[in-house]
Amino acid sequence: MSAKRTALVTGAAGDIGFEVAKRLHRQGYNLILTDVNREGLERVTVLLPGSRHVVINLADREALSAWTTEIRDDGNHLEVAFINAGVIVPGNVLDLNESQIDLQMEVNLRSALMLIKACAHNMVTHGSGHIVSTVSIGGILALKGSATYAATKFGLRGFMTGLRDELAALNVHVSGLYPAGVDTQMLRYEALNNGSPLNFVNTPQTVSAVADAFEQALKTKRLEIHVPYLDGLFARLLAFFPGALQTIYPLLEYLGERGRKNYLERHDLI
Repeated sequence: MSAKRTALVTGAAGDIGFEVAKRLHRQGYNLILTDVNREGLERVTVLLPGSRHVVINLADREALSAWTTEIRDDGNHLEVAFINAGVIVPGNVLDLNESQIDLQMEVNLRSALMLIKACAHNMVTHGSGHIVSTVSIGGILALKGSATYAATKFGLRGFMTGLRDELAALNVHVSGLYPAGVDTQMLRYEALNNGSPLNFVNTPQTVSAVADAFEQALKTKRLEIHVPYLDGLFARLLAFFPGALQTIYPLLEYLGERGRKNYLERHDLI
């Protein structure tokens, strides 16, 4: 058994997952990296020598069950788990087909719950651990055009809150990251495919800012960390008065569409 610490990162071939994996690698962790993107994951594994990679489709319940059983029963102590994989299909609910809704529910919510449960079992068995999940500002404030995505993130937020209190006495910590729009390939996809313009009201956050929040979570053990703080505060205030959002939508959408255009221009996408 390795004396080095072990950490799991899901969605490791994506921008945020890779950045967090790099930081954990520098800190000396043995890394278990997962993603559905085989080519991207293999590339990341080469860049982080000594890492183990597992290609898995988190929407495949049979594959997920086998993988979570392995995590739960692993004799090695999993000290950190970053549950980060996610997917969004932009569009109004009436325009989405059943498979598009199912995909978001399976990857963003169900697989996250099952992975977190397996990691928690491993950590409780070994006496300690910390689970950090990428949630979203969308888990606090739902926006039109991403209602299904928001439903998955609202569910994940509730799960994390309840689980935190279940595990508190067992020396396993639970934290969620709540970023606003982050400059990733996923956001660029949204920008080009009718994603919510409210992602662009403010300048999107950097991947490094989210990774900084991850490190802050490990240090402070806080349940929720918002990136940036003011966006999180604004979302939480609006969540108290959900009817107010409809009133200010025209202004926010105007600012967001202007921000989206600037974002696309900066990335030479138009």
